[in-house]
Amino acid sequence: MSIHPDIRRPERRPKGVALLLVLTTIAVLALVLVEFSSSAHTHLASGVNVRDDVRATQMADTALVMTRACLDDTAWGPMAGTPAHRKMDFKKLCDIMLGMFIRKRVDLPIGGLSLELNDIKGLGLEKGDVEEIELTTEDSYIGLGGLRCPTALRCQTRVAVALQLRTVLCDPAIAHVFEKEQEDGKRYTREEVVGNLVDWQDADDNRINIDPLNWGVWSQGAGEGEDAYLRDLKHPYLSKDEPLNSIEELRLIRGINDELYEFLKDKVSIYSTNGKVNPNGATSEVISALIQTYAPNLMTGAYEGCGEDQQEFSLSGGASSPRDAAEKYARIIEDAKNTRIQFKIINAFADANSFVNLAKDPLTLVYNTLLQMATVTNQQIPSKEQLLMVRYGLTLNDYSLIQRVFQNPAIKQALTFQSSVYRLRVRGTVGNMTKQVFAILRDEGQTVRTLYYREE
Repeated sequence: MSIHPDIRRPERRPKGVALLLVLTTIAVLALVLVEFSSSAHTHLASGVNVRDDVRATQMADTALVMTRACLDDTAWGPMAGTPAHRKMDFKKLCDIMLGMFIRKRVDLPIGGLSLELNDIKGLGLEKGDVEEIELTTEDSYIGLGGLRCPTALRCQTRVAVALQLRTVLCDPAIAHVFEKEQEDGKRYTREEVVGNLVDWQDADDNRINIDPLNWGVWSQGAGEGEDAYLRDLKHPYLSKDEPLNSIEELRLIRGINDELYEFLKDKVSIYSTNGKVNPNGATSEVISALIQTYAPNLMTGAYEGCGEDQQEFSLSGGASSPRDAAEKYARIIEDAKNTRIQFKIINAFADANSFVNLAKDPLTLVYNTLLQMATVTNQQIPSKEQLLMVRYGLTLNDYSLIQRVFQNPAIKQALTFQSSVYRLRVRGTVGNMTKQVFAILRDEGQTVRTLYYREE
């Protein structure tokens, strides 16, 4: 039987081709789905982060608004302006307000106790939190405005602030800044940096010169004018001849490079105009600067050293250098201050006398507090001299020498207790996002004005 030539058998495709095509298609689709899922997850996470970032900013800004309300005299009604109101520690008060309106709890300044307020809705920001605010007066820092003298070359405030700056600039941690050339090819001394700070603010064109061996001796007019160097820069400018308006202006001061700026920015204030220090908010570092500035002649003989060189000196046979001894003594003052205000919402010091009375012998207050606690817990504590050596690393002889600083009546004139400008740093956290706000607030009586605001 023959087969017609036009009739052909259908071609057979290789087995498995269809299956291979199906598997390939599934694999491609799987890859597309995985990529889509990954992209969608990334965009979703990005959206959540953006949302949390906005909420964190809102949280920090809410804390700023609440702090302004806390400082506003009108919010306190009849109590505003009274002596009791002015003695209050606004940092603790504002933190209590934040707890009530944001955290829905009252954080009591008594041993860390908290009282939950479940029936209070607050501001509806319960999904995040505000970390403890950092609120201090601008007078708690070294006030650069004190370097301005209205008429004289050398006024008491200018010299006092210059000496405080010298003690800060003598920190061994930044000694290398003054031992090498900066980007402009020049090497600057500490007295030149302070002199340049004065020249930036004063109204004339005469260079200020400070005697490196005696910072109480000032002169002006010798050599080039204060703007001569600035005119020769690649991008020339002139001295401002006015007070600084922002801390960032320090970068324009001759001799202050980036490292020195970062070192100084949290130790000085441009808003404190009288050059006086409020010891209620001052750090132990600022108190140490006061001690070194107003040290009697018995101590100042050892202050010829600065930076690393200062470590070669010691106090009358003591183990500490003058700088170390002053810093250790300042820490004792800090501990004594905290002991006094531990369970209160008022400032530790109402006036200069209350500060000096504590600073004359802070160790006794610390020791007596420990003694009272030991009596309750039936524990033994070391002697006062042992406490001084073990906890603070200070000899009794060095301690006695620094006590004499507070016999100097001039130290009272360097203090202030009426502050109206505040420095606020607050962090808001939502999820994985944290936003920090830095602001300068001024209490003007009828309102609290924001002078400076920066998100960090």
